[in-house]
Amino acid sequence: MSANVRAVREEELPALTAMIEEHCQTVLGESEISENELRQWLAVPNLWMRTAERKGRLTGYLDVVRQDGEHLDVDARALDRESAEALLTASESHARETGEGPQTLHGVAQGADDLARGVYEAAGWELIRHSFQMRIELNGPLAEPDWPEGLTLRNARLDEGERLHAAHMDAFADHWDFRAQPYEQWRSFTVDRSDFDPSLWWVVEDGDEIAGFSLNSWHFSGDPQFGWVGVLGVRPPWRRRGLARALLLHAFRQFREQGATRVGLGVDAENTTGAVRLYESAGMDKVRQNDIYEKTL
Repeated sequence: MSANVRAVREEELPALTAMIEEHCQTVLGESEISENELRQWLAVPNLWMRTAERKGRLTGYLDVVRQDGEHLDVDARALDRESAEALLTASESHARETGEGPQTLHGVAQGADDLARGVYEAAGWELIRHSFQMRIELNGPLAEPDWPEGLTLRNARLDEGERLHAAHMDAFADHWDFRAQPYEQWRSFTVDRSDFDPSLWWVVEDGDEIAGFSLNSWHFSGDPQFGWVGVLGVRPPWRRRGLARALLLHAFRQFREQGATRVGLGVDAENTTGAVRLYESAGMDKVRQNDIYEKTL
């Protein structure tokens, strides 16, 4: 029996969370997404969310984010092959219906999700890249940050979203898959959340210029002991001075003060700024490899 793909209904978020939890425990061995996180996503205007259903049971989850007129990011999770195939087909149809000209989709197979890998490959998607999830356990001594001379650290302010957005775009402009994100779209994923906590966002200034930043949160699973470094960026003129390392070490210490037992982040495996080596030198370990697939329609 093929799977039916349809829009997500708010009243079924508990059942959808349970389905995703089953998937995560199978392929990751841990929880990853809370019901509150899904509720946040449902409110994001540019996030296309769908679920797969078979025999009256939810068996898959899909979201698609359009980055620009030609590029989309796909997150598909399924309990069976039929549902995974239906979700990928839906993502491709959505790309064709909402874009003009060639459409390039990027999807991810996380951890031990060999089902997703097989479905991507069978559907003509090509493996192009890897990323890592890295973590540190906060059960030992933590190094003190060594701040570059002349720079000032402070918490982010609620009234400086546009400055932080511009700094974020500048810091990641040389990333392999960078797409300039409109400010309102950026806000929908960062500031416009019920759990947004500016005390977890750190900004380093050089005079009146933002030199670097660390935009952090608690992990999407809702675990109050799991800190997450969402975006760690240093703008090009301030690189190679130890600022990224100082921001990272500061985040570790601040999270531990607030009750965290571990901190994680995601990083491109081929990051050209040496981020993987930096994170390892700060005590982080690779705990998961995710594979990125691409298809152009």
